[in-house]
Amino acid sequence: MTEPTPPPPAASSGASDAQVHVFSPNAGLIDGVPVTAPPYGDIQDVVLSILQQRAQQLGAPTPATITDNRYGGAIRLLIHPDGTTEQLD
Repeated sequence: MTEPTPPPPAASSGASDAQVHVFSPNAGLIDGVPVTAPPYGDIQDVVLSILQQRAQQLGAPTPATITDNRYGGAIRLLIHPDGTTEQLD
């Protein structure tokens, strides 16, 4: 009897985009959870760090849709376990 082949990590994790909303230079939400930057820090660094940790835990790149209210725009990124990012269409 053969063992079933497990699905690739992206399929098993659901691979839906993390939903990020940035409100100010030091406050935002990731999937509805509040995140803040330390004094003199930047929320962008905090968000990317959290998403990188998520990618490391999953062992696969993490897609994210980032809506930045400071600039009125949104972008989709793929964050890799090593911290590199790339823009998605």
